[in-house]
Amino acid sequence: MSASPPHPARDTIPVGDIELHDHYLPALPAGDYRIEATHTLRTGTDPGARTVGGPFRAVQRFTVRAPQVAIDATTAVVAEQPPDTSAGRFADVLPHLVLGDPLLPWERPLRGAGRATPWLALLVLTDDQLLGGDTSPNRTEPTTVGAFLADDPAVLKPALHPESDITPDDPCQVIRIPASVFPAVVPTLAELPHLAHCRGANTGDRPVLGLQEDGLFSVVVANRFPAAAPPGSPPGTRTKNIVHLVSLEGHEPLLGPDPDFRGRSSVALLSLCSWSFWAEPDGKAHFRDLAEGLTRTPDGTRTATREEMWLRLPSPYQDTDATPPARRQVARRIGAGHVPLPYLTRSGEHAFGWYRGPLTPVAPRPVDRVATATGADALLGYDPAWGSFDVSLATAFETGRALALADPAYVQQLTAFKRATHALVDTLYHRQTSTHLPADADGGPRTARAAFGALLDGPLLTALGTPPTHSDDPWSPPAPAPAPSDPSADLDAFLRSDAARAAVTAALDADDGLTAQLAPVTDWLGQLLLLTPVPFTHLVPDARMLPPESLRFFHTDPNWLDALVGGALGIGAQSSRDTLQDAVVAAAVRAKAARAAARHRDRQRDTEPADPDATLGPVCGLLLRSALVSGWPHLAVRAVDAAGAPLPVLRMDHLSPTVLLCLFNGVPATVELAEPQEGFRFGVEDDGLIPLRSLLPDTGPRLPLGEQLGPDVTFDVLRHLRPNADPAVRVLDLTSLVPALATALDTAHGTGVGGLGPADLALQLVKVPEAIRFDGPAGDRFPATGGNRR
Repeated sequence: MSASPPHPARDTIPVGDIELHDHYLPALPAGDYRIEATHTLRTGTDPGARTVGGPFRAVQRFTVRAPQVAIDATTAVVAEQPPDTSAGRFADVLPHLVLGDPLLPWERPLRGAGRATPWLALLVLTDDQLLGGDTSPNRTEPTTVGAFLADDPAVLKPALHPESDITPDDPCQVIRIPASVFPAVVPTLAELPHLAHCRGANTGDRPVLGLQEDGLFSVVVANRFPAAAPPGSPPGTRTKNIVHLVSLEGHEPLLGPDPDFRGRSSVALLSLCSWSFWAEPDGKAHFRDLAEGLTRTPDGTRTATREEMWLRLPSPYQDTDATPPARRQVARRIGAGHVPLPYLTRSGEHAFGWYRGPLTPVAPRPVDRVATATGADALLGYDPAWGSFDVSLATAFETGRALALADPAYVQQLTAFKRATHALVDTLYHRQTSTHLPADADGGPRTARAAFGALLDGPLLTALGTPPTHSDDPWSPPAPAPAPSDPSADLDAFLRSDAARAAVTAALDADDGLTAQLAPVTDWLGQLLLLTPVPFTHLVPDARMLPPESLRFFHTDPNWLDALVGGALGIGAQSSRDTLQDAVVAAAVRAKAARAAARHRDRQRDTEPADPDATLGPVCGLLLRSALVSGWPHLAVRAVDAAGAPLPVLRMDHLSPTVLLCLFNGVPATVELAEPQEGFRFGVEDDGLIPLRSLLPDTGPRLPLGEQLGPDVTFDVLRHLRPNADPAVRVLDLTSLVPALATALDTAHGTGVGGLGPADLALQLVKVPEAIRFDGPAGDRFPATGGNRR
C-alpha cells in the first residue's frame, strides 16, 4: 500500500491480486487558472539602470476541466455494490462504488480541506429521508444548473461557481435532504479522506466492457450501513435503500460540527449517480448463494453431476444396453450435444435434422472433407440406418457465407485480396512459361522489366560502346514456342504444383506481396473463429441447454469452425480457377486467421502478447447464465491447465445482461469464478466484528501484508456509530473509529503501525472476494469434492 500508485497496475500486479492506495492526486486540481508573466527591460545590469518602456506583461487563462455537475454513469461507473435492484442480506455491508477514472474523487478541491479530501461522497438513504422526486425510483429531480443554483428561501443551495465550460442550461440531477437528516448521514470534512481510495488490479481476467486498461480504479465507500428489518422479521420483509453519489463542493460550511442551515428546511445536492437495492433478512442475491446455485440441477433439488454440467439437452432416454435401439440412438445424439430441429428437404419433405453448434460437450474427431468443401451440400450428413440428416456442418458453412455477405467491408477486402492473388498467380505462371526470362529465376530477374534493367546495368551498355562487327551469316528470327493445346489445363497443373503453392504462400508473408491485402481479411476471420458475429441461436439452439442460473462447459468443434471459415472464404468464386486458387491459399489464410484470433483480446486490451507467435490450440470455454453476470458485470473468470499455468483468455463477452461467454486457449483443469478484486464488498460480520489484518511488510516472522492476524484477533466496528434515536440509521463515526482501530492494530502487531490511512482502513473493512472453483476430471461431481469452493 502507498499514498498514490507509482505505476500502472496492468503489467505489475498478478491476476487475482490488488493494490490499495490512499489516493491518486492530479497534478493540478480542476478549476479556472491564469498565468501572468511580467518582464522589465533595463538599459544595463546596474541596479540603477533606467527602465526602457514596460513593464511588459502577458496573461494566459486556462481551465483544467473535470466533471462538476454531472458524469456519464454508463461509462464512468465500473461496479456498484450491492448491485442495482438486487435484494439480499446487505445489512452488514457498506455500499461502495467503483469508478473507472482513478483521479475523479480528488479532481476538485473543497474549501478548507487538504488535497487528499475527496469532493464526492456516497450517501445511503431511505425514501423517508428524501424530499421530492416522487416520480423517480431513486428520488432524483431533473433540472438545469441555473435552476439548481437559483436562491430558494426553503432550500439551502451550495455556493458553487460553475466553470467556464458549464452553462446555466446544462442538465443535472438533484436530490433534497431534510436539514434534520443532513448532519446525521453526511460525512464531515475530517471523515471524507477515509471514504475514498485508489485501487490497482490486473484486468486480464475480466470482460473488457470499457475498463481503463491501466488497471487503476477509484473507490468511494459509504459511511452508513443499509437499513434493514430487525432480526426476527418475517422472511421477505425488505427495506429499500437508495444510494447517491453526491458532490459536496460548495457545501463545505455544513461539513463540520453544528452546521448552520440559515433557516432552510432542506439541503439540495447534486446527484452524479444513483441506484437502489433491497435489504432483507433472507435474501438470495449474495455471491455465495448464486454461485453455489450453479452447482445444482435446474429444479434445485440436488447437486448436478459432472455430466449435467456440459452444454447439452437433458436426455429423456438412457444410453444403456436395456434401452431400445432407436431411443438409445437419440440418447447418444443428445449426449454428443445434438438437438433435433425441423428440417425441410430440397424435395419439399418435412423431416427433422440433427444440429450441433460449435459448442459441444465432446471433442469431435476431425472431418477431412470440411477444409475442401465448396458448398453446404457437401457437408450435409445422412445416416441411412436411421434415415436422419445431420445439418450441423452445412449450417456452419451457410452461416459463414451469410455473415460474410452481410459485411460489405469484408467483401471488399476479400475481393481485393483475391484480385491481388489472381495477379500474382498470373505473374508466376507467365514467368515460368516466358521465353524471355531464364528458366531458373531464383536469384535472377523476376519480370521482363527487371530482366531489361539487368541488361542495362551489365553487358548491354558495354556492347553498345564497342564498334559494330559485321557477320556474313544469314539471320532468321527464332521460332516461337508452340502454344499450349489446353491453356486452362496448363494453368491448372501449374496451380497444383508444389513450386506454385510455395511461391504463393511465401508471398502471403512478403512485405511486397499480399500481406497488406490479407491482414484485414485474417483479422475478420479471426473474430469469426471466436464466434463474435455468430447468432446466439446457432450457439445454443435450445433454451433448455442453458436454463436460468446455470453454468455449462463446452469444447469448440474445429470442424464447425472450419466450415464456418470455408463459407466466409468461398464467396466471390466464379470459376474453377477461382476455386482452385482459393484452395491454394486456404491453409495459409486459415493459419493466419488462427493467429489473429489468438491475439484478438490482446489488441482489445492494447497489450503486448505474451507469445507473438501464439495460435489456437484446443479451445474450450463456458457459458454462464445467472444474476452473477448482471450483479457483478466485471466478474473475474480464471482457468489453469493441468500444470497450474493460467490459460489465455481468447474471448470474454456479455452476450446479454445475464449471459457471459468465455473462451480459453487450451483445456482447463480448473475454472474459478470470483468477485472482481476492484469491486469486492466492505462491511462487518454478522456480530459486527472484523478480523484484523497485517499492515506491516512480511519480514522475519511477520505475516504477509493483508493476512488475518488470527481467528480471534477482531475489532467491534459497531461500537463506533454516530448517536441516533433510529436504530435503522447506523452511520459510522470515523473520528472515533479510526483512532480506536489504529490502537487495536498497534496492540495486535505488538508495535506501532503508524497512521491509519484510507487504504489501511479499506484493507481492514474489506470482506474477502468470494470465489467458486470447478475442478477437472479428478472428481466425480461438478464441483469436485475437497476444497473446490470457497
